[in-house]
Amino acid sequence: MSFGGAPEIRATRAQVWQALLDPNTVAASASAIQSVEAQDPTHFTVVAGLGIGALKLKFKLNAELFDIVEGQSAKLRARGKAPGSTLDVVTSFDLEEAGPGVIRLHWKADSEVGGTVASVGARLLEGTSRRLAEEFWRDFADSVSRSAAAG
Repeated sequence: MSFGGAPEIRATRAQVWQALLDPNTVAASASAIQSVEAQDPTHFTVVAGLGIGALKLKFKLNAELFDIVEGQSAKLRARGKAPGSTLDVVTSFDLEEAGPGVIRLHWKADSEVGGTVASVGARLLEGTSRRLAEEFWRDFADSVSRSAAAG
């Protein structure tokens, strides 16, 4: 599955970049994330719940930031398992000036799922995954914009 978007954030590049690299800020925007533990500045252990229809799973993921171009772009790879299921996601993001005090955050996510969660049906799985990703980036953009406005 592959999808993406480009929300605009009313903040400076530095504010957006700092928020992207802060696991607590990121986790606060992701309703599925139950906990994040930083191993070092680029490696994290994430526990996330995923519900698709009647199926509810708890994934333990190892996440890593890589291909980092300071203040500009990076990628995040998250791999993990839940009972009977696997998840592998690579998300890339790139910051672009979109006007005075506005940053456009281009993001793209590619994911592969296997096992029980994949057996639910491709359309249901893709729809849920797309909705969660779009909600995350919209909530992240709104949160960073509010934080920047508050000063």
